[in-house]
Formats: sequence, C-alpha cells, structure tokens
Amino acid sequence: MRSLALAPLLTLAACSSVRFERAWDASAEAVAGADEPRERWEGGWKSDWNGHSGGLRGLLRRIDEHHIHVWFLSTYASVLSFEHATLFHLDPAAGGAFTLAGQQDLGALVGGVYHYEGTLDANHFRAAYSAGNGDHGVFEMTRVE
Repeated sequence: MRSLALAPLLTLAACSSVRFERAWDASAEAVAGADEPRERWEGGWKSDWNGHSGGLRGLLRRIDEHHIHVWFLSTYASVLSFEHATLFHLDPAAGGAFTLAGQQDLGALVGGVYHYEGTLDANHFRAAYSAGNGDHGVFEMTRVE
C-alpha cells in the first residue's frame, strides 16, 4: 500500500527532472545573446541537521544588477530528485564577488520555508540554508563550462 502512495510522487519527480534535464542540455548549447542565457552550475548539498547529502545542479539566470534566479535540481540517494527555483538578492562584495540572500517556500513535505545566505563569485556558489522544520546545511556549486 505504501508503494502505491509513493508512486505519484516518484512520477512527479521524474517528470520534473526530465524538464530540468532538457533545459540543462539546451543551456550547454546556448549561444551568446540568447533570450534567457543560463549558466550551468554543479555540486552538492549537505544537511548538518541529519547528515543527509546529495547532488545539486543549478541553472543560473541573471535578472538584473541585484538579482539572480536559480533553478535547482537536488538529488537524494541517487534515486530521488527535487526541483525548485529561488530568486536571490545580490549585494556587491570585495573582489567582484557578491553576497546573496533568498527564501523559498518548498512546502511542508520537504521542510517549509527555506532561507539562504551565502556568496557568489565567477566560479563558486555557496549558500547556507535553514528550513522551517529545523533542517540546516550548505549548498555548494561550481560553474560548469
């Protein structure tokens, strides 16, 4: 019975990741001057709350001088994936880097509202996160050429 209850969630996660994978592949082939150029970033996440970790990929799109939109695909146990997007506010920091902050309500099933604070430079994205359910940890990615 439990397997039947999980089937719709696994199907939804698979469909979601297919859409992300198509956008990921298209971003690799994007040419300069595209309508919505996205940078590809890859790394991982780790929960300091429960020790869980997994893969993390992001498609980063610059909105304006002070904002980026990141479409994430997080994986867990190499089987489950979860897609979510966050708008981050950027403030200039030393050496051409930025501090960033954002939040996103991912729903009660996966922890509620997530708050992010971190740094971004030309090749590194690092954000500490904390969630409404008490989870907290780190997202880290590097830019993929």
